[in-house]
Amino acid sequence: MLDTATAIGEKNARKEQRNKERFNEEEEKEQRFKKEVDWLAYYKSIKGVCPWSYSAYMQNKILHITVGDEPTELTWTSCFLGSPKHEALLFEYPHETTIDMLLSVVNKIEEKHKELIAFWSHPSEGDQNTEVPVVIVQDRKLLTDLRKKIGFEDE
Repeated sequence: MLDTATAIGEKNARKEQRNKERFNEEEEKEQRFKKEVDWLAYYKSIKGVCPWSYSAYMQNKILHITVGDEPTELTWTSCFLGSPKHEALLFEYPHETTIDMLLSVVNKIEEKHKELIAFWSHPSEGDQNTEVPVVIVQDRKLLTDLRKKIGFEDE
């Protein structure tokens, strides 16, 4: 009888542990969701400095890629070059990504693909920077043409 009671107790303990793990997973998902960037609000907020980005975002012409541990930026950049649908490529990095890391990605992309221009944005820079570290890639000629249309050229 004691063995049966012990077995039932162990079974209940395992069940309780699984429930705690599920709860923790759900809580973790909820926290990640809360941390997600409101890209629509962001693109609206930068209309003054990048008037075409909001329109491009609304037309699904900006390809958003979340970068993991493996460096895949050059692969995605090559895919972007072959995609007539997208006008920009945005790499979203983990919060702990440094500005130096973003700058190295920008340099790597621009060295490999002269026809592209890349920018970085980091939340520590404030102002109209993104809430998470990102690298944005665009076709250099297209961006230059868009800037000329609105009378904005800083390069």
